[in-house]
Amino acid sequence: MANRRHQSPSFQPLFSQIKDRIVGRLKSGEWKQGEPLPSEFEFARFYDVSQGTVRKAIEEMSDEKLVVRFRGKGTFVATHTDEREHSHFFHIVNNNCIKQLPGTRMLTCRRRKAGKEIEAHLNLVAGDPVFVIERLRIIDEAPIILETIAVSEKRFPDLCVALKEHQPNELYPFYESEYQIRVIQAEECIRSVTAAAREAEVLNIDVGMPLLEIDRLAISINDIPVEWRRSHCNTQNYHYQNSLN
Repeated sequence: MANRRHQSPSFQPLFSQIKDRIVGRLKSGEWKQGEPLPSEFEFARFYDVSQGTVRKAIEEMSDEKLVVRFRGKGTFVATHTDEREHSHFFHIVNNNCIKQLPGTRMLTCRRRKAGKEIEAHLNLVAGDPVFVIERLRIIDEAPIILETIAVSEKRFPDLCVALKEHQPNELYPFYESEYQIRVIQAEECIRSVTAAAREAEVLNIDVGMPLLEIDRLAISINDIPVEWRRSHCNTQNYHYQNSLN
């Protein structure tokens, strides 16, 4: 018997086809963040399908945080807020599994040429200019996470100046409002490491103390990797928590 586990299905449900078409129009910028989408009836008439098919497509888009639905008002293109980024992308909780909105302390923001690791993650050419940010995430007035963040200067011109001026707590809403770049998903790799001198200094811990390292690649609505972030987390009193649907 043939092994079917590695075979890709050729059939795509109709609602999934409609979803892909609507998402394609979102990617093209036909509707901006916060703008209303056409009604289910209008989509159904445009694509010559049932409203039920459209409803299932919109529900899946809502599950993926691409749109927000309000009873009696309609469906709107989702926008980032600090609370949404925190609930969707921040996974550190205390030992009681309670999540808190962390504060931020900016340490450094520097322009430099991309090294091989940054080039590979962000699909850049050797030597492309990037901004590299260091910042602390603060919970209960204690530094818990050291983040090192790399982005392309071409996509985020004058980023260091903008960060100093606006001092955002969360970056994805800032990317969206200031640069019209919307992060919709992220890929994370997690491993255990030990604290080097830099982590020990800024997290107020001993060199060699175990840390949780989270490598995250943030991807825009246009399927472009726009930010690479490496977080070193002191999990002595914290856990990594993720919800699986």
